[in-house]
This record gives sequence, C-alpha cells and structure tokens, in this order.
Amino acid sequence: MRCLHDVLDRRVLLTDGSLSRRLRQQDLDVERDLWGAESCLEILNLTRAGLVRDLHEAFLRAGADVLRTHTLAASPLSLEAAGLADHAFYLNHAAAQLACESVDAVPGRGRRRFVLGLVRDQGWDTTPKEIEQAVALQVEGLLSGGVDGIALDITPGIGRGPIFLNGAARARQAVGARVPIFLQGGVDGTGFSDHARAQADGVIVYRPGAPSRGRWLQRAIREEGINLLGGGDTPEDTEELDRLLRLEAEDNLRPLNADLRARLGAIEESEPPSSLIRPDPILAELH
Repeated sequence: MRCLHDVLDRRVLLTDGSLSRRLRQQDLDVERDLWGAESCLEILNLTRAGLVRDLHEAFLRAGADVLRTHTLAASPLSLEAAGLADHAFYLNHAAAQLACESVDAVPGRGRRRFVLGLVRDQGWDTTPKEIEQAVALQVEGLLSGGVDGIALDITPGIGRGPIFLNGAARARQAVGARVPIFLQGGVDGTGFSDHARAQADGVIVYRPGAPSRGRWLQRAIREEGINLLGGGDTPEDTEELDRLLRLEAEDNLRPLNADLRARLGAIEESEPPSSLIRPDPILAELH
C-alpha cells in the first residue's frame, strides 16, 4: 500500500471541498446538534455523523483524492470556550473514523484515496507547553481514528512549527503509528525553517481550488509548486477541478508536481537508460 507521503512527493492531489460551508447550509438544531455551541460545527462529527459522512462521500464521488477531517476547530484550546474541551479526543477520533469509513464506502475503481487529519493553529494566547499538549491530544485522536497523514496548518515564521511538530510526534509515539506528519502552508507562506522541515516528514503546499477557466492551474502546478489542490466549495466544484487536473496531467490522471518535474528534467539531461524514466507504479493506484 502506498503512503500518502509517496504520492504527494510526486503528484498534485485534489482534496474535498468546503465541508464547513456545506454544513452551515443544513437545517441544524443548535441545542440538539451543536450542544448550544452555534459556531462549533465540529460537534456534528458526533451528533450528525450520517450528515458528515454523506458529504464526505459526495466529494469522493466527485473525484477527490484526499478527504480532510472535519477538525479545524477541534483542538481542546478552541473547544474550551464552549465548555467542550473534555470531548476533544473523541471528537477527533470520530472525525477520522467518519472520513475513513467514507473512503471504504465509495468504490475507488482501483484508485487509492487518503484521509488527512487536519490540525490548524487558531492563534491561541497560551504557553508553548499548553499548545504542545493540545496538539498531542488532537493528533492522538486523529491517529487512533485511522488517518493516513497529519497536516499541521500553521503560519511559517512565528515560531510555532517546532511546538506543533513536537506535540504531533509525541502523539505518534504514544499511538505507535507510522503515518507521516506534514507542515502545511499556502503558496505564499511556505517559508518554514530548515529545522522545522527536518522535523517534519514533508511539506504540503496547498492552494484553494476555483473551478474557473484560465491559466491559474498551470501556474500553480509549474510555478507555485503546489502538491495539494482544494476542491472548491461544492461537489460540483470538485468534479470540475478533477477534470481540469486531468487535462494538465501527462497521463490523464494527476499532474506531476514541480519537484518531480525538476528531478525528471535532471535525469533526462544526463541521458539515462529509458528504464529509469518509466512512469512510476504509483499511477496504478491513482487510476
């Protein structure tokens, strides 16, 4: 079975669309569905699991390669304001399970899909120790739920990278997992330090996707160096972005990312035997 790290090292993958935006459009009972915390949509992983699963599955059918867990505000530090910090572990565990169940439920037709556990820095005003502990708890829940990788969505250059990475590494050791831990930044904010990069298993260069015409996707792939493209707002957006990515791909599947293009270019310049530049076997799992 291929590791998510292997695929992101070679290809530009497509995520699901905006789960939060879709959930806000649903008819929700604040007291029953959100436990009185109107802004905490992550609670729906527990109270409306079927709804979250249905949305995950819709994005998979539309062509997403990667499901992101519905956990952007699922840190105990974020849940504390609503009095829900004690539910953080199980909430993250349930979110990961829902995404994994969705991948299992939608036939891949020979195509490997992945679940990425999402941990986002919400700018908490607290000590590094408390942040590290909160990250460890959240990541432990995601890992126990079965994710294929962890994405630490943090702003580079503010000194939080090592804190998040330490917490995630603690959780991975506690669970005994071997999944990769990524730093995630946008195309304008990937300036992580060499030290942080050395601690992580890789860097996700993420760009939100927009199902519009133009050369923005070519620029994102070849110049901005993305390896993960957001699926838009709706399954219809994701379906169109799947089509656009296939048009940019050398094999009608997923485009090579900029790093692999550069590596292959260097190989071609040295005139290697043809066997060294055959399509890699990962294509069979993306088909």
